[in-house]
Amino acid sequence: MRQILLQIPIPGTDRVLTLYGYGLAMCLGFLAAILLAAWRAKRQNQPPEVIHNASLAAFFGGVLGARAFFVVQYSGQFPSLWDLVRIWEGGLTFYGGFIVATIAVIVYLRASRRPVLYWLDIIAPSVALGLAFGRLGCLLNGCCYGDVCHHGWGMVWPAGSIPWQHYADAYAASLGIGPDPGGGAVAGAVTGALAAGWQPPAIHLTQIYSMVNALLLALVLHTMWRWKRRHGQIILAFAVLYGLTRFLLEMLRADEAAAYLLGLPTVLRGLGLAEAAQRLPGMTISQNVAIAMVAGGVLGLVWLARSPRRELQADYVPPAVPEATGGRGGKRRKERHA
Repeated sequence: MRQILLQIPIPGTDRVLTLYGYGLAMCLGFLAAILLAAWRAKRQNQPPEVIHNASLAAFFGGVLGARAFFVVQYSGQFPSLWDLVRIWEGGLTFYGGFIVATIAVIVYLRASRRPVLYWLDIIAPSVALGLAFGRLGCLLNGCCYGDVCHHGWGMVWPAGSIPWQHYADAYAASLGIGPDPGGGAVAGAVTGALAAGWQPPAIHLTQIYSMVNALLLALVLHTMWRWKRRHGQIILAFAVLYGLTRFLLEMLRADEAAAYLLGLPTVLRGLGLAEAAQRLPGMTISQNVAIAMVAGGVLGLVWLARSPRRELQADYVPPAVPEATGGRGGKRRKERHA
């Protein structure tokens, strides 16, 4: 774990410029994703400027969605709407960022009269590559940590890290000690005592599992282009494959509380089936979203297979219209600026 990579003093002040591992990993992932997508666009004789413009939409939409989803998921910790923009305090989720970024990119592609599914297929491997860098950032930050590992490859996190604090709080609770007994001084004494004499459990390196999974997804999606039959199959395959693997990876994580799909226990209790509601297995919010992604991806693939639309055929290549004059009215806009 390396939350802070570097601190640079600012001359003439008592402040320092802090370089965080998570932020650096996210920036590198975003840059790598853009470069890969632009390279893929060039290979299809398409203007890479479309990727550059789409990346701006994805950036702002992704940050907004990732933060909003996190705040909603842990709403008890955020009493004010102002918390939605306090990104510097940490707290982002992939699902929220992916959903809103995808919507933003679709809006841009539609506005510029580009074939949406064709371009989303070009972008899809980059999403998985960027996710791999993001999981590296999670490892440096200590978030998205795993459950107890009963095999030999588990990792014991250092005292003070996010996973260590989670399991230290659980151990203290098992002794009847609350998370903040008697105020901050007592809580600090308990934490210090645990750091000195308590052996935390080894836990799954879910950040590494997720990073390897994302890299494999990027490779699979990249090689799918030569075999695809319809435009849209790659982005929908990403939805299915990532949904399946994320659902399984969630079984090894310990950072999310159990939730239920669409409030099903409440519905069952309302129908007088309280015992059935209690027997339901717990699922995290991410697993709920994963189910929706898989279902939506499968339905989309079925629709693509049955659609007779010519522009969805894999051998259909849209004209490579430069971004400066792309879309309806592009020529008129160019003449006005001439």
